[in-house]
Parts: sequence; C-alpha cells; structure tokens
Amino acid sequence: MHQDRDLKCLDELIAQVGGVDIGMRSEGPCGSLSEHLRAARQDLMGSMPGEYKLSLELAKGSVACIVDKDGRTKVKKTLQGLMDSESAQR
Repeated sequence: MHQDRDLKCLDELIAQVGGVDIGMRSEGPCGSLSEHLRAARQDLMGSMPGEYKLSLELAKGSVACIVDKDGRTKVKKTLQGLMDSESAQR
C-alpha cells in the first residue's frame, strides 16, 4: 500500500531532520521543516490529501536549513517523490 510506504518515508525524514518537539514547535535549525514533515504525516494518516500536498510543498520549501548540499538534494528528491506518489494516486 502506498500510504504505508509514504508513512515510512516520512518517519525516516523526520528522524533524519531530528527536530525536538517542544509543545507545538520544534527547536533547531530545521524546526520549520520538521513541523511541516510532522504535519504531512498527520495529514496522510487523516486522509486529507489537500492538506498533505500543502504540507509536503511547505516542507520542500523549508529544506534550505539543511547545510549539507547532498543531504538537502536527497531530502528534496524524497519530498518530490512523495508529492508525485500523491498525484499518481488521484
């Protein structure tokens, strides 16, 4: 199932970004990215495709916080793959 694969992918990205939850906000240089990834995960689990797509787009726009160019590129590609997967399911 696509959802299981996408959830696993989001969990890996969240772990990779490593933001620490402090209430509703995440600290660290990639706090915004971490929040968008968590929101995308919740949207996917809640079957909210519009919100899921928006959260992925916002996450993709927040990857500038990743200093390592290769890591940033990898995360962007992963997010784009999730976005493409969501579009294909419609």
